[in-house]
Amino acid sequence: MSKTENYYLITGSSSGLGEALSKQLKNSGFNTLGIDKTEGIHTDINIDLSNISNKNVLDIKNFLNGKKINSIVHCAAVQKNSSNDIDDISATFDEVFSVNVKSIYLLVKTLENEFSDFSKLCIVSSVHAKATTKDNTLYSSSKSAIQGLVNGLTIEKNEKMSIFELILGAMDSPMLTDNLDKKEIQNLINELPSKKILEPVEVANFIIDLLNQHAKILHGSSITVDNGVLSKLPTK
Repeated sequence: MSKTENYYLITGSSSGLGEALSKQLKNSGFNTLGIDKTEGIHTDINIDLSNISNKNVLDIKNFLNGKKINSIVHCAAVQKNSSNDIDDISATFDEVFSVNVKSIYLLVKTLENEFSDFSKLCIVSSVHAKATTKDNTLYSSSKSAIQGLVNGLTIEKNEKMSIFELILGAMDSPMLTDNLDKKEIQNLINELPSKKILEPVEVANFIIDLLNQHAKILHGSSITVDNGVLSKLPTK
């Protein structure tokens, strides 16, 4: 695994998978640029991905200071519901889709001159893109949209980049613990064929391996790491 002066740009760097990935990359001798709206040990620039501005893009370019982006890993995501008020529905819809989908496209388009000769884009998606639960319509539909984004960018970038999505099952992250209590998480684990949920560190190491060892064969791919949940019929 060769080390370079170029950067790995990680969204959602303040917690969960983004934090674990930033830490593992740094421990392996790679340069990281963490962006998140929340302060964190591995967050270098505070950016609200639901409302990326020209200033935000300029801040990233200034941080790079002539270096290039080796990879972008999009770990940031929003999972939330709205009330039945039309203004709240619209605002929530815009936030979820802006963070989960739109921000990726904006970063790729506005930073393309900062990419290395063969850069990589790994978008972290979810099994909710394929099968979801009650009251997760906005989250699941935004994750489904990632497939179309990958398809379009794959054709647009051709051999210049490697673009792929990683579809993850339940992981021990703030998104899971904020939405389920301990009993619900244990019930979830009991229902999984693997009888375990993913750990951020193991997923982070997997992503690093994909980016640095296998990117050339992954362009346009969807990789599923789902704890076996999509293999199970909902009937007993």
